[in-house]
Amino acid sequence: MDLITGRLRGVASTLRQVHDAVDSEDPTTADLLHVVIESLEKQAWMLAAENRVAS
Repeated sequence: MDLITGRLRGVASTLRQVHDAVDSEDPTTADLLHVVIESLEKQAWMLAAENRVAS
């Protein structure tokens, strides 16, 4: 699960890096990117929460 969580966070990070450049060229597409980023980060959080070991 850590691998999957890391990959989701990596993709979200890459999208965040290109978001501003896309926003200056095409704000509508940037809005769509924002939705995708939000979804990926939510999925990564949920997987990480499922993978935690109770202490």
